[in-house]
Amino acid sequence: MKFKIGDFVRFVDEPIEGHITSFHNNDIVGVTDDSGFEIPVPMNKITLVHGNMRRDDDEVETKTAIPNAPFVERGIYLGITGEQKDGLAKFYFINHTSYDILIVANEINGTKRTGIFADKILARDFVQFYSANFANVGKWPNFEIQVLRSSMSLHNATPPLHKEFRVKPLDLIHSKENDDLLETKVWRYELDKPEENIGLDKLKDHFISHRPNRP
Repeated sequence: MKFKIGDFVRFVDEPIEGHITSFHNNDIVGVTDDSGFEIPVPMNKITLVHGNMRRDDDEVETKTAIPNAPFVERGIYLGITGEQKDGLAKFYFINHTSYDILIVANEINGTKRTGIFADKILARDFVQFYSANFANVGKWPNFEIQVLRSSMSLHNATPPLHKEFRVKPLDLIHSKENDDLLETKVWRYELDKPEENIGLDKLKDHFISHRPNRP
């Protein structure tokens, strides 16, 4: 099986899981667990965890639809958790909206793309899609993110979202905020925030209104 940096894996012979953070000679990979320590392990002694990284036997809270709840149009986020001193950063897509979303994430390499994640995320749900080391924040990927929104309920027409996103070291200076879905503090970036478009008419009105009066 072919692995890549950021894959979430479990050890075959031990109750350990973590993210691949390095590759070494002789088919040895480095797996960083939640404690921040990197453990060398033979590639044939780990197995990939697919999807939203939950086990089939994990206890998952069943979400119950709230009758007559207002339809939430906005609230699709990229969130990053972790402490810089611990080393491991985890990247999530967080869907606070009433839409089910189809989301694709690619790593941008010039004119080429490398697929990182593609899956469906239900309304008011989240999924971890990537991991990295805080020590290498300057080398974190430039993501291309595409989102389709859908719902069986009556809703406004929504165009596909297409964003390019990269975390800069200075972004992590800002304080994290609580996220009620993840139930932890995260650096959170809104993907469906409307882009401000001044437009030619508004720009023209702005300059006319600020033009100095001539004597």
